[in-house]
Amino acid sequence: MQALQVFHNLRKTGLEFIKDIPWGTHICGFYQTKKDLINMAVPYFRKGLENNEYCMWVVSDPLSVVEAEQSLKEAIPNFLLRNKYIEVLSHTEWYLKYGDFDSDQVMKGWIDKIKLSRSKGYEGIRICGNTTWLDKRYWKAFMDYEAIVEREIGALNMIALCTYQLSNCGIHEVIDIVNNHQFSFIQSEYDWSNTGEIVKFDKINMVGKLAASIAHEIRNPMTSIRGFLQLLQEKNEFKSYNDYFHLMIDELDRVNKIITEYLALAKNKNTRFQKENLNHIIRALFPLMQADAVKEDKAVVLDMEDIVDLLIDPNDIRQVILNITRNGLEAMSDGGILNIRTYMENNAVVLEIRDTGTGIPDHVIHSLGTPFLTTKENGTGLGLSVCYSILDRHHATLHIESSKSGTAFFIRFPTLQEE
Repeated sequence: MQALQVFHNLRKTGLEFIKDIPWGTHICGFYQTKKDLINMAVPYFRKGLENNEYCMWVVSDPLSVVEAEQSLKEAIPNFLLRNKYIEVLSHTEWYLKYGDFDSDQVMKGWIDKIKLSRSKGYEGIRICGNTTWLDKRYWKAFMDYEAIVEREIGALNMIALCTYQLSNCGIHEVIDIVNNHQFSFIQSEYDWSNTGEIVKFDKINMVGKLAASIAHEIRNPMTSIRGFLQLLQEKNEFKSYNDYFHLMIDELDRVNKIITEYLALAKNKNTRFQKENLNHIIRALFPLMQADAVKEDKAVVLDMEDIVDLLIDPNDIRQVILNITRNGLEAMSDGGILNIRTYMENNAVVLEIRDTGTGIPDHVIHSLGTPFLTTKENGTGLGLSVCYSILDRHHATLHIESSKSGTAFFIRFPTLQEE
C-alpha cells in the first residue's frame, strides 16, 4: 500500500530532464547564465503552483529579487506574490538571516514552512535556493547542510532544487555537490542534440582536472621511493632481492606512465602549435610502426596524397597516430594489413587509419573514448580518451566505422582556409 501511495503522490517537476518525482526529492541544477537560471526555475515553480504547493525562491547573484519576481509574472498567468502562493526573497533574508550561516536554523526554517503551508491547505512546499553567495568561509558548512537535507528530506512533504553556477565550481566542488543530491543536471543554452559527446568530453575533462590537481602530490613521493629503491638495489646485502627491486621499479614506472596519460587529458594542457605537414609526421613514424608490425607478422601500408600544411602540435599528433595504429595492429591476427591514407576532402585534411581486424562490438563502439573503458586485460582505458582530448584541442573530429571485416578511423583536420 505504501508503494501505491507514493505513486499517487508523484509531482510534476517542470524540468526538462526530470519528469515526475515523489515528495522528499533533493535536486541539483547547474547553470551558466542568468537566462539559464530563469529557464530552469520558472517552469519548476509554475508546476508547483499548479500542484497546490507553497513555493519559495531564495535568490542571489546573478538574479535579484525584483528580476526573479518579474520573470515569474511574465511567465505565469494570474501570478500572486508573497503570503499567497509563492515567496521570493534574497539569500540574506534566508540563509544569512542571523548574520551568519546556521544550518540548524535554516533546516528548522524549512520545517516550520512545511507545517505552516500544510495548515493553510497546501500539500507541501517546493523550494529553490541559489548558491552564488557561497564562498570558502561557508563551503564546508553548506555541504554539511546539503548532506543533512539529503538525509532528512525523504520524510518531508518538500521538493528542493539547489542551483549552482558552473563558473563558481571547480572539480572538487562539483563532486561535493553531486554526492549530496539524488538528481543532478545542467541547464544550458547548448545544443543538446550532441549530449552523448558532451558527456564524454565532460568525463575526459574531469579526469584531466583531477589528474592535474593531484599529480605532483603523487609523483613527488613516487620519485623519492624510486630513488631509495635504486640505492638499496646497489647494496651487496640486498643482491638476492634484485628481481624484486626490478619489479617494484617497473611498477612505479608504470604508475608514472598512467599519471602522464591522465595529465594528457587536461583541457588546459600547454599545446605548441606550428605549421606542419601531416605526411611528414607519418613518414617519420613509419619505421617505428613497421617495426611493431613485422614483430607480429603484419604490415603497414601508406597511401598519402598531396595535402596542405596544418597548424598543429606535432608531438600531440604523433601520440594520436601511434595510439590508433598500435590499437589497429593489436586488433589484427597474423597477416593483417594496416592501411594509412591521407587526402583532401572539402577543404579539410583527412587521416584514415583502417585495420583488417574483427571489428568493434556495437555495445562498445558508441562509448569509445570514455575514460577507463577498455577491452584489454592490462589496459587503462585512457589511450583513446587522450586522442579525443588532443583532437578536441586541435578542433579536429574523429569518426569511427566498424564491421566484422575491420575498423576505420577517420580524423578530419580543419585547414587554415577552413578555419
